[in-house]
Amino acid sequence: DCRGHGRSPNPECTYSFAEMADDMAAIIEALGVPEAHVIGHSNGGNVALVMVISSPRLVRSAVLQAANAHVTDHLSQREPGKFDPDRVARDSPEWRDEMIAIHGATHGAEYWRTLLELTVAETLSEPRYTPDDLALVRTPVLVVEGQADEVNAPAGHGTFLADSIPGAEWWFPENIGHNVHHEVVDEWLDRVEWFMQHHDGTAPATR
Repeated sequence: DCRGHGRSPNPECTYSFAEMADDMAAIIEALGVPEAHVIGHSNGGNVALVMVISSPRLVRSAVLQAANAHVTDHLSQREPGKFDPDRVARDSPEWRDEMIAIHGATHGAEYWRTLLELTVAETLSEPRYTPDDLALVRTPVLVVEGQADEVNAPAGHGTFLADSIPGAEWWFPENIGHNVHHEVVDEWLDRVEWFMQHHDGTAPATR
């Protein structure tokens, strides 16, 4: 779990992509792994992207799924309402109950509200990478974004990443939304496993 999620503590009550990326890098180093394949989805994709920038020596390859390199007007307009705790309690009680089940035992029954507030604050602030920043990336990257992803596709986040990162591979499946790994599991596994094997030198010549 990232800090502040599940049973992982959050001593400073913070939510930061950079902080989580540093935590992940520390875990990789503590495990004694020279390099890791890193896969992130949504805000986890942002954490993976930050790792590619801040800890490239630890990242053999990265799958950036439903990630964004910068904050657009679309995200700024959409996310506050989506993550408003009162709206969630009113319109999505099953999501509230899921968060309580996952986080409540460690952080308290009302922590889900704090977590939503922390999440939206970071989502409206970070990341802030420019094409010049991304042009410096040398890590092999696979960009994944469903063409029907209501969060990311309208502002072209996947295209921005794929166009800006040198040599980036991309997969934008048609008629698929935000959760590509759930919506087309077998195809997702096929593509992601081949990508990682390719960058380990163990993949067949064609997929």
